[in-house]
Amino acid sequence: MKKLVLFAVLGLAAAGSWAFYPSSAAPEGYLMVVGSGRPGPKSDVPEITVIQPNGESQVQRLTNIKVGTERNTTAAAVELHRAELLKINSLAAQGWRVTNVTQSTVGVGATTETVYMLERR
Repeated sequence: MKKLVLFAVLGLAAAGSWAFYPSSAAPEGYLMVVGSGRPGPKSDVPEITVIQPNGESQVQRLTNIKVGTERNTTAAAVELHRAELLKINSLAAQGWRVTNVTQSTVGVGATTETVYMLERR
């Protein structure tokens, strides 16, 4: 009887310690999302770049956004920000949280960049 109780206690202790066993951790560090576009008639295609914590990056070219005329400039900027928001919401559903946002206009021709810094929750 004592052996049975001893094995039961050892079994419960082993099962309880399994809960504290380190699991495979999600990528730690920061993730960056960069949305960039250049308004005007000589513009490039807007794009969103995602830089993973390990340094890998993926570029999503937004060819469906019309740029090129002064009239389309505001609409193109809004569509670029809409695409950024969809990407941020997608990453938030995966457990990422926005920690910082920086927006800037760079160089001649006004290339607009919005940089989102995210961390894992």
